[in-house]
Order: sequence, then C-alpha cells, then structure tokens
Amino acid sequence: MNIHWYFSMFLIGSLSMAPYQANAQSTEALDSIIAFEKSAWLRRQAAMERGALASANNRSDVQYCRAHWKVDPQMRYIEGVITTVFEPLENVDALEFDFSAALIMDSILYRGQKISHSQNGDVLTVHFPATLPAFLRDTIVFYYRGVPPKTGFGSFEVGQHSGVPVLWTLSEPYGARDWWPCKQSLNDKIDSIDIYVTTPVAYRAASNGLLQSEVVDGDRRTAHWKHRYPIAAYLVAIAVTNYEVFAEPIAVGVDTVLMVNYIYPESVTAAQNSMSYLADHMRLFSELFGPYPFLKEKYGHAQFGWGGGMEHQTMSFMGGFGYELVAHELAHQWFGNKVTCGSWEEIWLNEGFATYLSGLCYERFQPQFWRSFKQGRINSATSQPGGSIRVNDTTNVNRIFSGRLSYNKSAMVLHMLRWICGDSLFFRAVRNYIDDPQVAYGYGHTPILKAHFEAVLGKSLDYFFDDWYTGEGYPSYTVRWSQQGSGPVLIQLEQKQSHPSVSFFELPVPLRLVGANGEVQDIRLENLFNGQAFAVPTSFSVVEVLFDPDLWLISRDNEVVRTTLVPTPEEMGLSFRIEPNPAMRQQVHVVWEGVAATTVSFSLWATDGRQVAAHTEALAAGRRVVTLRPEHAPAGHYLLKIATPVGVWWQPVVLR
Repeated sequence: MNIHWYFSMFLIGSLSMAPYQANAQSTEALDSIIAFEKSAWLRRQAAMERGALASANNRSDVQYCRAHWKVDPQMRYIEGVITTVFEPLENVDALEFDFSAALIMDSILYRGQKISHSQNGDVLTVHFPATLPAFLRDTIVFYYRGVPPKTGFGSFEVGQHSGVPVLWTLSEPYGARDWWPCKQSLNDKIDSIDIYVTTPVAYRAASNGLLQSEVVDGDRRTAHWKHRYPIAAYLVAIAVTNYEVFAEPIAVGVDTVLMVNYIYPESVTAAQNSMSYLADHMRLFSELFGPYPFLKEKYGHAQFGWGGGMEHQTMSFMGGFGYELVAHELAHQWFGNKVTCGSWEEIWLNEGFATYLSGLCYERFQPQFWRSFKQGRINSATSQPGGSIRVNDTTNVNRIFSGRLSYNKSAMVLHMLRWICGDSLFFRAVRNYIDDPQVAYGYGHTPILKAHFEAVLGKSLDYFFDDWYTGEGYPSYTVRWSQQGSGPVLIQLEQKQSHPSVSFFELPVPLRLVGANGEVQDIRLENLFNGQAFAVPTSFSVVEVLFDPDLWLISRDNEVVRTTLVPTPEEMGLSFRIEPNPAMRQQVHVVWEGVAATTVSFSLWATDGRQVAAHTEALAAGRRVVTLRPEHAPAGHYLLKIATPVGVWWQPVVLR
C-alpha cells in the first residue's frame, strides 16, 4: 500500500501530470502528507483497536473459496454466499472465522444441512454436529448480508466520481472480516478462489485473477473472476463502477504479461499514458527479482476513490497514476503478495521493499530524481529521535503504517544492506529470499531474510538487525581529519546515537577525499567502535573531506572538521625510519633517534583500521631500534603510527 496522500492530487486535479511531478515534494510537504493520512486512520482507530485484539484461531487450512457477492455502488450493503473448502489441522468440533458482528449471518450449511454458529465480537464460531477428523477435506457454505462497518482504511466503501457511484474494498490490515467471513490472520493463504460479483447492469466489477465471463440477466450483470495462486484474505478485493476497460500485453524478456485496466471514463488517457513507465518497471523488477509472480493471469489496475494505492493481488487499486505510485504498487506483487509479511509487526517486509523498489526505478530510469528520493527518505526517518522498523503495537493501524518508519526508514535500511553487501550480493540475497520455498507464495519473516543475507555474506548480521530492526534511532558523526603534505590522511570517527536503545551503530562509513586540483578518492571505513582512527594513503593533497556523498546511511547532523596539523618530527628534534622498507612480515624494525627522553607508542595498522602490532616504551635520548612483530598480517600496505606526548605521526610500510 502507498500512503502518500499527494497521489490523490492526481485524482482530484489533472491526471495528465508528467511523471516527474510525483517526486516534486519537499520534506515539509511529505510531513503534511503523512499527517493527513494519519488523521484518517485515527478517526477509525478505536474500532480497529477493539477488533485487532481478537482473531480467529488457526485450526484449519483454507484451501479454496467460491464467493458470490451481490452489491450496488449506490449503497453500502452486501449480500454474500461463501463456499469454503478447508482441512482441519487437528480433530475439531468447531472452527473460528473472522466475521464482523455488524453483519448478519443468515445460515451456515454443512453437507446440505444448517448447523449452529455463535458470535463473540468479530469472531464467528461454527459448531459441527460431530467431531471432524484432522486432515480430511471438508466444506461449509456461509449465507450472510448487511451493512459493512467503517473501519481501517475503509474496508468497504461507496462514493462517487464525476457524479457516478463507485464501490470498492480495501481490507488491509484487519478489514476483510468487515465484508466477508474469512481467516484474516497472517498464517493461512487461500490456495485458490473464484469470485462472482453481481451488480446493476450499468456497472462492471474488477477483481483478482482472470475474468472468465460477464453474464447479463435482465437488469443485472455478473462477473466471474478466477484466481489460482495462494492469496491472503486482505488481498481479496472487488471494485464496481462504470469502468472503461483496456488491456494490452507487455513483453518482459521471453514472457508476456497481460495488462488489464479498469478505469473511470474521465481518466482513461492518463491511465494509458502511465503504461509506458509501468512496462519499464515490470522489466526492471523481473530482471532483479524474478518473473512477475502471477504470470499465468494478469497484472492490472482498478481506479478507486482512495488517496493512494492498494496492491490487491494481480490488480492494484489506484487513486492516481503518478510515476512512483505505479512503481510502488507493482513492486508489492513481489513483496507483499508473492511473499507476504508473516505478521503486521514485520510490515517493513512489504512496505520497505515496495518503497525501495520505487526508488530503484528512479535510479535506473530517472536518475535525476534518485538523490532526492534518498534524501527525502533519510530526512523523514531522522525527523524524530526514536522509532524502530519493527512494529511494537500491531493493534495500532497508525503505527503499522507509519510513513516515517514502515516505509521510509525501512527502505533506507535495505539501502544500507545494499551498501554493506555490494550490489551483486545484495540482489542475490533478496532473490534467494523471495524464491525460498519457505516463503514463496506464503509468508515471510525477518529472520529468514536475515539468514539469506548472512549466507551470501558469509558472516553474522546480528549486529545490524539488532541496531536497525529492533533498535531505534540513528547515528550522527563527527569526522576529524588532518594531513601532512601529501602523506596519509588521518581520520577519526566519532558517533552519537539519537536513542539509547543502540549504544553504537556499526557501519561502513563512506567518505570522499577531494584534492586541490579536483582529484577525488572515495573511501570506505569499517567503523567498529567510537573514536576509531584511520590513516588513509593518498597520492594528493586533500583540501576537503565529504561525508556520505552518495547517501548510503541513515544519519543526520553530521560534521566534518579539519584538525590542526602537528609539528614535523624534525621540528621536535627527533626522527624515525623503517629499515628495511619493505619489511619482513615477522618483524618490522623502527630506527628511532631523539634529542630528549620520552615515551613513545609504536603501532602498525592495516588501511582498513585494524591494529596488527603495538609496542610502548620509555626511550632515552639517542638512537634506538624498536622491533614490532605483527601476528598473522598478510603481505600488503600498512601504516606505522608513532605517538608521543608532543605529536602523532604516520609512515607507510610495506610488508612482504
């Protein structure tokens, strides 16, 4: 789902805006957008909190549903007949389903006979005449009707466009029960579903899967949609109005994806224009994350009256057709639909990916907006000192769909994982995750994603997920640097954390060294502890150091400070040299000469900030040879650090 209200401006105003205008939003505008969306959530919050605390248990596996719905977009009312094929997971004499107490359950048939049921809040219990054995497929049929309640994002809504009635559903996260009996907890996808929607003949119904038929009987029209992929209850949807329909195939490599669009007549031109960039997005996502997950059916859009979009499986409901909105909802077909978050606590697995993938479209096709995309998300994520991407209150819809955390911060956490891994390993890990039989066409969990990243990296990422999944806040850096002549650049990294839940954010820090003649050297410092110092060899005189110039890190209020240069050794009456240089790996001889007694610390450092040898000694005036013995240091380039009470100096060393 995309919560950015500004997309509703495409619906209210001119739907023919150029794609790039969807990105022309300041940080202040983004804040007001999120605030607007949250006000809508809060209006419905009390009812949602009540209902989210109770949900049907998971004692059965729902394998198939056949839904017959009779609706009229002129009124908030539904009549339904739902045939549910299930398999008990244990011996049962009753099963629970999610079903709003605001609706009326007329009867439930089991093997052609009415059976009893009871209602406790929004949980419906079906009582069987005898105990059903485990793992034996069975069927019940629900007959119900009523006025769906107003909860969530408007799980069942009616409205108008250009004076014409329109009806739509949007069940995420807890709204499916508001209009049909189902199991909406994130533990059991329906293996397949047939949907029949009967409406007044003037209207057409859009839904999941492929349209099988439209049958007109007098003043009624019945559309039959068939979907043969596993689907979560909240992704089942219908929309009804006087739609115009246009379809076209899109070539995606060796595959062809059928695009089907149900659009308000007044918006057809704008929707058709959006297909050009949709095709680009489809090809990019297929290249990076595998073929479109519902290739045997379709992908499409149905326009509806909500200010944003909702990724209903195979047919996203759209409030407009802005560049980023189209990309975001398409991305959900992989992340959210093929793999669905296994709990609302982990909504970042849906929304973080979809948000980041919309950014990848800028990176590939409209790179002029890529930087502003990243900066906007960083600004949002760091606009408050706390907050984790793990949802700490799943009864609070406002918290689940936090634009700052579940969308923006989550997207940039993925971006940081990409920085840690590099492109090749990052995309390989994500592809392995989405194709994992544990999660493909099922439910994903953060530990599974983490395990795939660890597998390609060959190391634990506990520290990263502790800091960025459960931890809160972000780091702020102070970079102190100095350079003597054209010698190595000395850099010290200091970090402050915005929230006490994280004592230190362990991250590779990107810096850019800029020379007086335009020279540029990008470096990556593996920052393992606060106050860590590095000596970076460079071939030019540095005049400026830039922090994170390509925006890889979630951070803010960073500062780069050039420190005062220390005097030269000669000015202090001392000298040192390495004999020989290159030196043997087993021992490095430092020849020291000083005019006065002093305490000297000798240490040898790898260029990535690791200390490989150290020795401290009180030296008398005169000449002395000090030997350092690196342990397990491979051949290569190193830096010798000489620290005295009056200064610190560095000298390159080659070990052979």
